[in-house]
Amino acid sequence: MGQNTGKFFIAALIFCYIVFSTTGCGEAEEEYNKAVELMESGKYEDCLKHFSEAVKKNSEKAEYYIAYGTALNRTGRYKEAASEFGKAYQDTDNQISRQNNKRLYLGQAVAYYGMGESQKALEACDKALSYGKNNDVDIKIQSIKASVKLLMGDIAGAEEIYNNIIKEDGSQDGIYLARGRLYQMQGEEDKALKDYSSAIKVSEKCYDAYFAMYEIYTHLGDNSNAEDILKKLEGMEAETAEEILQLGRVYYYKGDYKNAKSSFDKSVKGGCNEALYYTGMVYMAEKDYNTAISKFKEYTGTGSTEKAPEAYNQLAGCYIELEDFESASAYIDKGMAFGVTDAGMVLGRNRVVLYERTGKYKKAKKAANSYLEKYPGDHKMEKELEFIKTRIKTMQLAKNDTRGEQQ
Repeated sequence: MGQNTGKFFIAALIFCYIVFSTTGCGEAEEEYNKAVELMESGKYEDCLKHFSEAVKKNSEKAEYYIAYGTALNRTGRYKEAASEFGKAYQDTDNQISRQNNKRLYLGQAVAYYGMGESQKALEACDKALSYGKNNDVDIKIQSIKASVKLLMGDIAGAEEIYNNIIKEDGSQDGIYLARGRLYQMQGEEDKALKDYSSAIKVSEKCYDAYFAMYEIYTHLGDNSNAEDILKKLEGMEAETAEEILQLGRVYYYKGDYKNAKSSFDKSVKGGCNEALYYTGMVYMAEKDYNTAISKFKEYTGTGSTEKAPEAYNQLAGCYIELEDFESASAYIDKGMAFGVTDAGMVLGRNRVVLYERTGKYKKAKKAANSYLEKYPGDHKMEKELEFIKTRIKTMQLAKNDTRGEQQ
């Protein structure tokens, strides 16, 4: 199952492509500009009401609907997003309308991907590609297609797309990273390491590539190379809040939780809310689940959505450890509301595990079937489903035997 190779690149695809306009006047434009300002600072929930007001006051501007749809995608409201993108369609043939139509279909592709509607996502990608040539945007569209292929279990199809992109343009670190994750998922560590190295050559501060390499070396028991990766990261300049966050991750992997917390605190003070999530991870590692819960809740309270599904997943994990299964279930629901994400897969698995731990095997079976509908090709879940069926059958036989003895 290859879903987890695509999400990191999907998250910002639309946002990176939209060129926000701040020209014009009037109440609608004021609402739009305010929304864009909030959106660019990562406050997606806060920007929604301003986008809504902008389209109410001026329903003729395609840019408003496209930006509104983008914000809805970032908050996991994919059905609403697809609808808003559809309102931006322009049935005219000029450069501006072609560009807008390309953007709206790109946005719809992300929305359908998030909803797990693979065929509709592929169709939206093809429509987006039909509106003229734009190399950077077309790479993003092809990346979505690759992610959809992975969602469908078509590993070879996704690899082919990545291969073609790299053949045409080898300057995309994100593509090397995506293909590397695909190889890593398939157990082809040598190929994965090569792609991660290529990603770093393209962008020296491709932090995810470093940490992925560390993960592989650790898995292979190659402690020397694993330590070298962390040493290299530790020696890199760390001045911005984002860079300090990455330094904190290094300390976290080294088990130096004191310095990890210190770095994450500095990152938060510098305006990087994501560091709150990692602070929660440190407290989880220390088994201080109540403090971890407070940090994860503080992160989700900022309105940031970058790691919101992951935060809800970790909240569920904390509550499971505290044996508060009702709260765990509630946070699994919140996380899964974000649709198809990396965390969505883990949340789906945790839903099954939660039902098993509470002895609700029929619900576990239903949850496993639902999971496999969304993520076909996950062989581990297929095996888990077979175990659940066996458990239900065993319990039923035991129940029948008990009845027979009573008679």
